Amino acid sequence: MLPRLPPLVALRAFHALAVTGSVRAAGEALGVSHTVVSRHVRNLEQALGVKLVSPAGRGLLLTAEGARFQARIAPHLAGLAEAASDLWRRGRRLTIRCVPGFANVRVLPRLPDLQRLLPEREVVLEPRLSRSRPVGVEVDVEVVYLEHLNVAPPLRAERLAVPRVFPVMTPELRDRQPIRQVDDLLRLPMLHDESMDLWRAWLRAMRSQLQPHGSCLGTAQLAIDAARLGQGVALANELLVEDDLRAGRLVEAIPSEVRPKGYHFLADAGHWADADVTVIRDWFHAMCQPDGAFFAPMDGK
Repeated sequence: MLPRLPPLVALRAFHALAVTGSVRAAGEALGVSHTVVSRHVRNLEQALGVKLVSPAGRGLLLTAEGARFQARIAPHLAGLAEAASDLWRRGRRLTIRCVPGFANVRVLPRLPDLQRLLPEREVVLEPRLSRSRPVGVEVDVEVVYLEHLNVAPPLRAERLAVPRVFPVMTPELRDRQPIRQVDDLLRLPMLHDESMDLWRAWLRAMRSQLQPHGSCLGTAQLAIDAARLGQGVALANELLVEDDLRAGRLVEAIPSEVRPKGYHFLADAGHWADADVTVIRDWFHAMCQPDGAFFAPMDGK
């Protein structure tokens, strides 16, 4: 006789909520809306006849029963994920999750080269900001761009590059609005993504009291695209605008030596030495070597 189980989709939603700590983050992890996650958790509570979560401010916390239930199911879900991972790895698909700007500018144009290095695999590039889906299960390797990276088993990470970040603009805009000091940037729209944190970090590093302002473009890459159209000045790292600088489409608005974040390569530690993962890791390291003189040497990995 088959065991009686609660709805697996509801279990997965509850587990995602417990791991990520919020309904919204759980939705991003599962690729669904937060309302769907809430509905699945309510259905699970009804199926089990217990309260698994309780309101806490604007979010939810696990109840004592919920915490005990999560502790019991987590190892079994991990076992399912590991079993599925082994099957996926025997297949042809190899998925690379990568921050979107880097994926679009650096990875995508060179992807055929990687495919030629892995002729027996179907290489899938997944541009994505969220680090929600587990590396080693649904994603084979990942490249992230972060200020600090804390990696715990079963993951392993290696730093690829810590590129310089600086403001860029078109030569035409610079000719119309010369930038001689940091405060001159105040005269221009300071293009940014959903957060101004990178601008604030850069301004602090430049010892400026300026408060950033300007147009929100949703993503850092869109901000660079807007700068390329002459709509203002955007912060960019040298890996993303190397070709634009060389071609003269963009120029560095003011010299600076600010390196707030780094690109890091992540993979499951148990598969770190696998032939395919080694090929991809070496390929990413080679890709992060500059074609021009825009990088200073790194001090190790």
